[in-house]
Amino acid sequence: MQKMDDETAPNVREKTFGTYGELVATWAQERELLREVAPCTARKSAQKAMLFGRWIGTLVPDEVDSRQITLALCELGRSGGRKGTGLSSATLRAAHLAGSQAYSWGISLGAVSSNPFSKVPRPKANYRQSRFLTMPQATKLTKLMVDNFKREITKGNMRRASFSLAVCIALSTGLRRGEIFALTWDDFDEGVFRLSIAKAVKADGIIGAPKTASGIRSVAVGYSLSNLLAEFKEWQRSQLLNTEAPLSRSILCDSDGSRPSMDSFEHWWRKWADRNGFEKLRFHELRHTHATLLISRGVDIKTVQMRLGHSSADITMSCYAHAIPLSDGAAAISLDSTLFCEE
Repeated sequence: MQKMDDETAPNVREKTFGTYGELVATWAQERELLREVAPCTARKSAQKAMLFGRWIGTLVPDEVDSRQITLALCELGRSGGRKGTGLSSATLRAAHLAGSQAYSWGISLGAVSSNPFSKVPRPKANYRQSRFLTMPQATKLTKLMVDNFKREITKGNMRRASFSLAVCIALSTGLRRGEIFALTWDDFDEGVFRLSIAKAVKADGIIGAPKTASGIRSVAVGYSLSNLLAEFKEWQRSQLLNTEAPLSRSILCDSDGSRPSMDSFEHWWRKWADRNGFEKLRFHELRHTHATLLISRGVDIKTVQMRLGHSSADITMSCYAHAIPLSDGAAAISLDSTLFCEE
């Protein structure tokens, strides 16, 4: 009976990979097919892992050793990248992580016997510290962007007017870029001055849930931003009706009623920021600016946490501890001016 079972059992063969490159490619495809991560994330991870391709890409996975990986990291750090000036420590760390993950996946299939990346220390990333604007800088940026918004409306440029509005929304609400691009007119309650956030545009352009469950929230907007939104809604509708384009549900839109891509926005933002005195300012740093200015003006951490969509106040505290001394100073000045005021 046992013999019969052996003969009739399917011929199961362990999966094998001829090269490291094949291992990485199959790992990425599997992650994408099983929807473990977004397709663009799977592809980016594979690209990071294949930074080692020049040294180990054509080798059988089990023939790769830690010395080759160490050599590759040294070379990539010294002369890697398009300009040949070396890759950043953050990129090297991400590449090491991706390569290690591909090997771990291969081991789980029984196709690879060991992970050579585990024997090489992962590079420490020296991330650039996030910037935030001071109140005068934020005020200047807001004024410039409102002027730009009105100028683009006069020109009839729907896309650039949308982009200018996106900057105003980021500074005023602290929303993430993907959350702003996912906003529809249904999310804007003009009567109570609030924006509802329940979705976000991901890096691959697909609309999904916000970054965390706490990202589903409602935030108050000020009178000035509410007026800008109302003005843009009316103008957008009239423009689309005049061109017979379909009416847009998205707050940010192109002249044909479609949602503009975040890549085109990033390209526009970098050029605009560099030309107007905000060199190297990343769009996400407007979110940091929003939170820092709120805390420095005495707004409690819990309120800031809820506006940002953080899962806990501890996260907000750890991200914006630098603003606490500013808030403390403002509190001291406020109380001092009250206690020692002259009648």
